[in-house]
Amino acid sequence: MGKARWLLPFGMIGFALVASAGRASANIESTNGCNGAGEWEDDGLQVDAASIGDQVVEIPRSDTVDWQGSVSAAPGAYEGAIGLDLPPPFGEVGIDDWSGDTDSTSNAGVRDYDIPSFVPAGVEFKVVGHHNDENGTCTGYVRLEIEGGPFDSPAAPISLVATAAAGAGLVGTLRPLFRKAVV
Repeated sequence: MGKARWLLPFGMIGFALVASAGRASANIESTNGCNGAGEWEDDGLQVDAASIGDQVVEIPRSDTVDWQGSVSAAPGAYEGAIGLDLPPPFGEVGIDDWSGDTDSTSNAGVRDYDIPSFVPAGVEFKVVGHHNDENGTCTGYVRLEIEGGPFDSPAAPISLVATAAAGAGLVGTLRPLFRKAVV
């Protein structure tokens, strides 16, 4: 990605903000004038991270996103990272990290993504990122939700069967406590 690789978080935040359903949320704190935007290739929608409201981004499970990111002044030395903060029990999954030295103030690229089927649809999670350079910092997150419902995951039927089996086992264990005592 070259010297401007540090701009990936802003582009990734931008790509995460583009939504087929048009719902979006970005929470960005910046002292270095960072910005990110993205366009979903399948839908043609464009979203700028600085102009998003306080909603949830509903995204397809897989797509290709054209992203771009920028800061207001040449960063010099920089470092940063971006990742997915998934609901329990999944934890955090790193997407990318970067560091180096550059005088470039912008970067752009194309990123394919395919969220694994075990991550449930219809459940909110976050893309979180940070970037630090000689001019300041930028941190932020975007709330996401995969299109569909929580029962669209192949893990849902397994979970339901396991829950039913555990419930039946509990009922079977407690049943003797509820029988009448015969004298």
